[in-house]
Amino acid sequence: MIAASWITLFAPLGATVLITLGGTWITRRQAGYIATLAVLTSFVTALVAFFELLNEQPEERSHTSVLWTWLTAGDFQVGLRILVDPLSIFMMLVVSGVGFLIVAYSVGYMDGEDEERRFFAYMSLFVFSMLLLVQSGDLLILLGGWGLVGLCSYLLIGYYQERPEAIAAAKKAFIMNAFGDATMALALFLVLQRLGTLEYGGVFAGIDGIGGWAITLISLGLLGGAVAKSAQIPLQTWLPDAMEGPTPVSALIHAATMVTAGVYMLVRLNPIFEQTPGIQKLAAGLGAITLLVAGLIALVQVDIKRVIAYSTMAQIGYMFVGAGMTAYPNAMFHLMTHAFFKALLFLGAGIVIHALLGEQDMRRMGGLGRTLPRTYAVMLVGALALAGIPPLSGFFSKDPLLASLLDAGGYGVLLWLAGLVGTFLTGLYAFRLIFIVFGGEPSPYAREHLHRPGTTMPALWMAWTVGVLAVLAAVGGWIQFSPFWTPITDFLEPVAAPGIEPSGMQELWTSVLAVALGLAGIVLAWAVFSTGRVEVPRPAALQRLLEEKFYFDTAYDYAFYRPASWIAAAAIRFVEGPVISGSIRELSEGTRLLATRVTELQTGLLRNYALALGGGAALLALVFLAVRA
Repeated sequence: MIAASWITLFAPLGATVLITLGGTWITRRQAGYIATLAVLTSFVTALVAFFELLNEQPEERSHTSVLWTWLTAGDFQVGLRILVDPLSIFMMLVVSGVGFLIVAYSVGYMDGEDEERRFFAYMSLFVFSMLLLVQSGDLLILLGGWGLVGLCSYLLIGYYQERPEAIAAAKKAFIMNAFGDATMALALFLVLQRLGTLEYGGVFAGIDGIGGWAITLISLGLLGGAVAKSAQIPLQTWLPDAMEGPTPVSALIHAATMVTAGVYMLVRLNPIFEQTPGIQKLAAGLGAITLLVAGLIALVQVDIKRVIAYSTMAQIGYMFVGAGMTAYPNAMFHLMTHAFFKALLFLGAGIVIHALLGEQDMRRMGGLGRTLPRTYAVMLVGALALAGIPPLSGFFSKDPLLASLLDAGGYGVLLWLAGLVGTFLTGLYAFRLIFIVFGGEPSPYAREHLHRPGTTMPALWMAWTVGVLAVLAAVGGWIQFSPFWTPITDFLEPVAAPGIEPSGMQELWTSVLAVALGLAGIVLAWAVFSTGRVEVPRPAALQRLLEEKFYFDTAYDYAFYRPASWIAAAAIRFVEGPVISGSIRELSEGTRLLATRVTELQTGLLRNYALALGGGAALLALVFLAVRA
């Protein structure tokens, strides 16, 4: 089990090293095959570790392994340590399984790109970084994986280095995640100062002894890292801009890796967060606000990938609500099903974009259901799963999560209501996309530029991976059907036992309302965007508010970017120019002038040198006489 887990971790890193050092000895096509094989190896070995762990008793399902110790300071030791338990195995399967399908899809999608080797090296490194994060055996390795995931997102979002928009989006993602990394690092410093260890076991055993303001700051710092990485309000603005990267990158960031890291941390570190119930409620509240705000913004987006991006923010919001209210297994189950249908939606959108020669504006699409029927079918499956319509996967994961909030009462009921409103918005924006892109008549642009993928090898790579994801999005939720069978809850219970559990009646009524509201959103989308029979009033102020994304970017621009630019400009004008550059200029001029004067003394006449020596000797004699006197 431990050996299989180490192979799971290092196989993608091996692919990165091989592709990087191989250089032109490895063809662009071979780089894709190497990366795909490496991530498949990770998935297979994760399955091996899972079945070995499953054969053990629940109370024994936790193993730690240290590859080497590279720092020892008294009792504090730092090494490459991994933890193999139900939660880490669960995430290893999701990351490597869905990651394998996305990387394999990339073999077809990126065919013909000049920088395929660089792309697949980055993708493999991304998968390794996420596996390091979820397999980490202590908080320091967790932070290391956390930072590497942010670095890889920067590299992949900015993959198209010739496009200024891509570079700006990459920098934005890196900076906003770095803010969360900083709050998390400060929290770990405080943990180390109070407990003297960063190992999970030692931290969880001693965390209840910290108390007071310190535990509040620790929880807030960790929450800051989770909010930034999972793109929750108020650190969410980087995620839509991340669509500047290639479509497989969007799928990997949104479905299986980066944005799920915050949810994983809330569940993994639940013994810490449970010491501060107020911070947990704050996390749940931020998730509820995010799912509503993201759902509203998605209604006015015209970029097909940005609509799906905002749906990611909303779905991660549901997971934050569940994890914040201690419904840990439900949050993780929704994380898994979300990986299936969100990867499906992004990769299906990638086929549409590929068929339209890179076009992403939905207004230039239309009528594609007749020309791309298979893509239409898989996108329909993904949209129905996203909206939580039975019997697809989203229904089995989202509805129990919402129902569990009723068991919390009070505050939980408010979150439950927000979640129900979110289901209506989900059905509306998901099927707005479906009806605009696949319904109606083709646009002039689509008629002129559309080409069918055909049966070429790149197209087949894209088709079979999307087909597998469509099956998973359709039936993946059947793994657990609360309250009748709950294998995922039972498997995760030793690590993340649920603090709230709904009754059968609460689940029934929640499902009825959620499905009804989801269907209502679909029907409204059909009436507005397909038939045109209903005209929805769009007040100019509201339209502007949504198009400007609630002015978060504008606020950050005025609060941070512009003051920083003004300060930098002032420093250049009043400090760097006159003080730093000016002082260097004056120093060089003075040195040059002094050298000129010294040079004038070198006349080459013997009498002048004799006079100088005599004068110097006379001066020394006067000094000695004065001292003796």
